[in-house]
Parts: sequence; structure tokens; C-alpha cells
Amino acid sequence: MGKRIMFWDNARDALLSLVFFLLVLGAVNVFSASYVAAADMFGNGYHYLLRYGIFSLAGLLVMFGIEKKVDYHWLFKYDQIFCVLLTGILIAVDIFGRATKGAQRWVILGPISFQPSEFVKLAVILLGAHYLGQLMEQGKRPHLLRRDTGMAFWETAFLSFLVLIQPDMGTAAIIMTLMIILYILAGLPMKEFWSLLGVAFVGAAAAVIQAPYRLARILFWLHPEQDPQGKGYQAIQSFNAIGSGRFFGEPFGMGTGKFFYLPEAHTDFAFANYCQEWGFLGAVFLILVFLLLGVVLYYIGQRTQDRKGFLLVSGVNFLVVGQAFANMAMVCGVLPIIGVPLSFISYGGTSLIMTMGAIGLVLSVYKDEHKKHRRSREIPAEKPAASRPGVPAARRWRP
Repeated sequence: MGKRIMFWDNARDALLSLVFFLLVLGAVNVFSASYVAAADMFGNGYHYLLRYGIFSLAGLLVMFGIEKKVDYHWLFKYDQIFCVLLTGILIAVDIFGRATKGAQRWVILGPISFQPSEFVKLAVILLGAHYLGQLMEQGKRPHLLRRDTGMAFWETAFLSFLVLIQPDMGTAAIIMTLMIILYILAGLPMKEFWSLLGVAFVGAAAAVIQAPYRLARILFWLHPEQDPQGKGYQAIQSFNAIGSGRFFGEPFGMGTGKFFYLPEAHTDFAFANYCQEWGFLGAVFLILVFLLLGVVLYYIGQRTQDRKGFLLVSGVNFLVVGQAFANMAMVCGVLPIIGVPLSFISYGGTSLIMTMGAIGLVLSVYKDEHKKHRRSREIPAEKPAASRPGVPAARRWRP
């Protein structure tokens, strides 16, 4: 676990370097994308930057706190409690939550507000890593329709449904995808996977047809030019922002998207603002950084002997890096607009703290594996009886 990886002495240094770099890059982009809107709404152009800084510090405390003080095996004892608690919170949100922009997703506790669906992502990774890791240790393959191996999948499906009716189809899809990926890594038969994919396609089609706004989102994703001032406005402005960045980008802070042309320039569409000011080269660089982060997380996961730890690290990899690429694909028009944040780069306190907590769990796994590796090197293997002094020849074992 302590071997060199590319430019770094070990995987922990690599992971922390990339996280700190993305936090700095995120702060710069949030400031640039939000300055005009913050000055207009709050009379302080630094409003969102300051809040991003506060959330970053809170996230770092959570990340290092988990690494130093929390044994990830201990968390597995309470994964069911976390899921039950989040189920209750999601039901309360669906009934009493604050509606914002047509969706009811937030819990308000005095000056503090948070989006519980973000923590569901991490909870289902813990649930899947614990449950499926045990099956792997027992040499069992998971099956979705068997009671003794499909429980985690159906628990996640219920949590995903509670998020879907908020409505938040994008987050619900991510939650479900995370658990499916963990099942595949645990050895889900490919026949069941393809059957599940077919059912998911039918279910998604039904959900789209059932809600007219979802159907409109799909149609205007394919042809945004049909309603350039309405449903297609956000996509067209995103394309304009990305295209205007050209190869080297606009001068820093001079991108026009933030001047009320591009909606959600500092949240879901932060990547469009980034591309406008950093250009094609900057976009390629950010993609390479996320690819590098994925490689480091993959490296840690592959060298984790504990099956539960392996699944936990793999789940975090797909959550942090996979979600980042889903956001970039959405902003570029490859995927429909589904409201997925760009890890570290988009503004969002709940998402950032959850992401930092997930990285903290990876560091906890790395620390545990590093301790095991160090102990195995410090304790020499017992010498055979024939070579130990003081053992009579007659008592030495012979084949």
C-alpha cells in the first residue's frame, strides 16, 4: 500500500494532492461564476465564495476526522440504522420539506439546510459494501431475486423511489446505479444484469411518460433549438458558453455566461462557465485530473485485501469520479439535464461535505490496509522446526 504511484511517494499523498487541487480549482470557479449573481442578490460578490470556503473547511474536518478516528468496519455495524434514519428523513422531506424550483428536497433546521438525498448516496455504498462484501467472503454470488442476497438492492430501490418522488430523477438514478455497480463487482450474473437493464429501461420510460416535464426535458435535450427561449434555453446557453471559450478561453472573470445568460452557472452548469474561461485546454486538463483521481482510487481499491473495503473504495470512486463525468456529459449535451453536481467544482454544501466524507472513508481503508502491511513485514514468519536451535533431530517433522 505504501508504494510510489506516478509523481507521489504513496497513494495517500496522491489522493490528498488531487483533492486539495480540486478544492482550489472549485473555489476559483465558484467565485468567477457566482460573483455577479451574488452581488445582485446579496450585495456581496464574495457571498458564495465565502460559503464554499466554509463548506470546504467543514469537509476537510469531516475527511480527516474519519481518517484518524473512525474505523470503517465500525460504520458497517450501523449501515442499516443509517438507511432507516434516512428513510424517515426522506419521507418527512416528501411531506414537509421546502419546495425550491418545483422540487421538495431540503431539510431546514434554523440557519442550517441540507439535502438528505446526497447522504443517501454514501449510505447505500456502506450498505452494499457491507452486505455484498460478506457474500464475497463466503464465496457466494449475489442474485437480485433471492431473499438472502438481494436485500441490499431492494432497500436501495425503496430509497431511490423516495428520492424520485421529490422529484429528483437524476439523484435517484445515481443512487440505484451505485448499488448495481457494487452488485456487478460482487459477481452478479450477467444474465441478471441484462434483465435488470431491460426492466430499468422500461421503468425509466414509464417515469418519463408519466411526468410531462420529464418527457419535455428529453425532447428538448435532443432538439433544444425548438424552444430556444423556453425549455431549450439552458442547453443552448451552455453550448454557447462552452463554444465561446474556444481553445484558450476568455480572460479570467470575463465569461459572459455569468451575466444572467446561463442559469445555474455556479451549481449544475459550473463546467460550462469553466470551459468559457479556460477553453478547450482547460477542459481537457480538468478531465485528466478527474481521470487521475479515478486511477488513484482504483489503485487503492485493487490493493485492498478486505472485500468490504474494496467495494467501499470502488463505490466512492464511481460516486465521485463517475458523477463528475455524468455532469460534464450533461452540460455538453451528451446526457439529458438531470441536475447532477460536478464534484468539487459545483457550489453545494451538502454535496461537498458528503464527497469529502467519502474520501475520508477511502483514507480509513487505506490506513487499515497500510497497518496490516506494516505488521506483516515487522513480524517474521516462524522458522521451520528443522532450522530452529534446540529442537532435537528426532522430533523434527519429516514428510
